[in-house]
Amino acid sequence: MNLKKWEKIDSKLIYSSEYFQVYLDTVIIPNSEKINYDWYLAPDFCIIIPHRNNKFVMIENYRYPADTFSLEFPAGHIEKDEDIYQAAKRELLEETGYVAQDLDYLGWYYVSSRSLQKGHVFYCRELKKEKINREVSEIQRIKIVSLKYLENAVAKNIIKHAATLVAYAFFKNKLKH
Repeated sequence: MNLKKWEKIDSKLIYSSEYFQVYLDTVIIPNSEKINYDWYLAPDFCIIIPHRNNKFVMIENYRYPADTFSLEFPAGHIEKDEDIYQAAKRELLEETGYVAQDLDYLGWYYVSSRSLQKGHVFYCRELKKEKINREVSEIQRIKIVSLKYLENAVAKNIIKHAATLVAYAFFKNKLKH
């Protein structure tokens, strides 16, 4: 059986900001019905798993919409025309004060079924401590955790940050190979 794709008839930008754009498309689905489908476009980002002396460098990051602190791996958007490796190194330094001496690319994933935004996952073992240079809107603190702590936080649903959970899955896969 051949699967048919949707046919785009029209696309309207309905909201735009520095961080994302929302579109409303009119499409014809395979049963010939016409529907509206909203989706968003946002810059790709990188998430870094810093692993030093058998510990993970994580951050507790304030998330405004949830009004809570979230345990996460360092992450951030990739600037226009920026190399993903450079973005990962920049974000790691900005959020933790660590410089990655090595950086392994583990892969990427689509963040949502309603977006083309990609999350790029990196792993690093060799870290050199420098000075933190956070953005003013970032309320964060560094938290160094063991693998056992990380596994427990995932198992007990303490970690709620989707990108961190996906990065953890990439890391666990790396350990198997």
